[in-house]
Amino acid sequence: MKNNENAKSEFECDTNKIEQVLTDDQGLLEMIKGSYRSGMRRWMILINIVIIAVSIVMVWTGYRFFTAGNLEGYVYWGVCLLLSAYAQIAMKQWVWMEMSRTSLMREIKRVELEVARLSEHMKASKSK
Repeated sequence: MKNNENAKSEFECDTNKIEQVLTDDQGLLEMIKGSYRSGMRRWMILINIVIIAVSIVMVWTGYRFFTAGNLEGYVYWGVCLLLSAYAQIAMKQWVWMEMSRTSLMREIKRVELEVARLSEHMKASKSK
């Protein structure tokens, strides 16, 4: 009986530790830093450089759209503005998804470590 009660109290204590680990949230800056430390680091740098270039193109086409003097200019620069905005949205969405993926992988690894520790602790307490 005492063995079961001891195991139950240890399990509850370990469960509380795991819940505490799971509730620790990262801030936005930590998520951004983590995505640059992942295996996709070079892609993140490249995509962010392209996002800056597309932003410059978007501002320039927006200016040309609002200063166009005829209908053909409005249509041409308006389509260019929309295409550059869509490209920027798609790339930024990829960056956010990559940040989310790296954060999720980090949390999964953390939970795996906690489960392994709990398993070792439970094995050690059973052998006593």
